[in-house]
Amino acid sequence: MKSIATQINDTAIKAHAKDNEIGEMRDIRSPLSLKFHKSREKATWCYLHFIGGVTKRTRIGYWPTLKTKEALAIIPTIIENIHKGKEIQSTSFKTVGDLLTWYAARTEKEALKSKSRRKGVLSAINKHLFPRLENVTINALRKVVIDEKLILPLQSQNLKPSTIRQHFAILKRAFASAKELELISVNPMAGMKFRDHVQRRIEPKQGKLLVEDAKDVVQQLMPLTESTKVMLLFMLMFATRIGETRQLKWRYIDLQSGVITLPESVTKTGSIHTLPITKHAYQLLTDYKQRCKGEYLFGGKSPISASTADQIVRTTSKRKWSAHDLRKLARSTWATIGIDYWVSERLLNHKQKGLDLVYIKADSITVKREALTQYHNWLFSDDFTCSKHVLENPKNAKMHSDYKKIA
Repeated sequence: MKSIATQINDTAIKAHAKDNEIGEMRDIRSPLSLKFHKSREKATWCYLHFIGGVTKRTRIGYWPTLKTKEALAIIPTIIENIHKGKEIQSTSFKTVGDLLTWYAARTEKEALKSKSRRKGVLSAINKHLFPRLENVTINALRKVVIDEKLILPLQSQNLKPSTIRQHFAILKRAFASAKELELISVNPMAGMKFRDHVQRRIEPKQGKLLVEDAKDVVQQLMPLTESTKVMLLFMLMFATRIGETRQLKWRYIDLQSGVITLPESVTKTGSIHTLPITKHAYQLLTDYKQRCKGEYLFGGKSPISASTADQIVRTTSKRKWSAHDLRKLARSTWATIGIDYWVSERLLNHKQKGLDLVYIKADSITVKREALTQYHNWLFSDDFTCSKHVLENPKNAKMHSDYKKIA
């Protein structure tokens, strides 16, 4: 492949990227070069300087992440740093370990991130990223270094590709944050992608429960202690996340108006989530409230911890399914019994994307109520209900007429 001298700009780069004979472009205005990658869709920016009569290339970033104007703008800083003997790619940190230590401390203070998310990030840093990359200088960080010191060792531990991708994403986010806050002059991970290391497509994790398992799960939950049974039934009935469910307060549940309102502080998406109370849910919650004390449905004065909630699920399922499998089971059932896709997405409280976000502003409690009523009638058919002893208890006969008034 040949190297050409030209005035580099983004238009010229796109034009020459189509010519497989050109491997490198050298800028006639500055000591800047651009070497195309094999795919021709990306390229590496290099600063050219001479040491002992030999041309040395120092990588400063990737195109198209780093545009021509941006690459030219940082050349003066790079020249100054070289003359002063400073590291080109770092202004505040010498090693990846230094940067990760800073990012971990920052993550601990990020109140906008959920506690579970912060815990996950810190775990990834402390257990996987820091031990393997601690002593790598930022100036030496390359794809091959990440591949040899992080990706391949994680694969040898039989970690799932999806888990390795999460660790890679945390490392990349740490560098992006440092660049955005001007703690490093150049982000060495800009333009790096996980598929550069793992080409296998990562399929979504399949649920461990099938639609035909739903009623067996309900029967499995019936003999459990009251709080455990209600918590797991609630997740199955409403497809709520375990973090949202364990933090439920009685003030979120309006039995008179027949609506459950999860505030943005509780939901994963950070948006208010409203759910209608069906006849079956009304029976379950009314009976449970008579036996429950405290502000929270599960925990009393304070919610049960995330680890306790996870342990409850593991013990109940004997590790055969997870809390998220209950959510997937509900969603699969909705599709099976013919509940509309958009209604299902609203019940799951997924973030709307694209044109849906622009044009669809409705969040009708009426269509949600119709859908959940259909689902709960299916789920609790065949002569058993979500709380069989409730229906059989004469003192609770009044709740049937109460619900009819609400509905």
